[in-house]
Amino acid sequence: MRKPKRLMYAGGGVLILGIILGQFFGLTPGINSGPGQGEDHSESQPEENSSPIMASTESDVVPVLVQPEPRPQKTLAELPLQVLDILIDDRSYLVKAESQPREQYQPAEMEQILKLVARATGDEDGIKVRVYRTGSARVVPEKVLKEELKKAGLDSPQVEWKVHLID
Repeated sequence: MRKPKRLMYAGGGVLILGIILGQFFGLTPGINSGPGQGEDHSESQPEENSSPIMASTESDVVPVLVQPEPRPQKTLAELPLQVLDILIDDRSYLVKAESQPREQYQPAEMEQILKLVARATGDEDGIKVRVYRTGSARVVPEKVLKEELKKAGLDSPQVEWKVHLID
């Protein structure tokens, strides 16, 4: 009684394996040959202005690469500003919104920084400004920035001074 059951399972396994291999090598007639439900058989007439398309005889599918339209980059003044990132590099300041990528740092003077700080709404922790430094950052610009931010009315919990350096 055990032997016929094993043969039945073995035969079913061989059949399934045969179907899978037939699909892979294209040996099963009638399965996956011809158009599917959503495909259209009608031939469309080419327009007079269209240029001829070179295609392989093996396939009717012609790949088309579509370039996405470039999005215009918004300036810092156009963006809603939660947190202002300030980077001290040597003796200069670079600013960007937290939501912008790292490459978007722009040079800024102290007056512009203070205007942007006034626009910052703060994140869920109440931080309005994050200050980063490069390896070449000088001490004097950092002290000047601290003093100006205090004069602008920012408390120490609203300004986050990052310890690690940025390249």
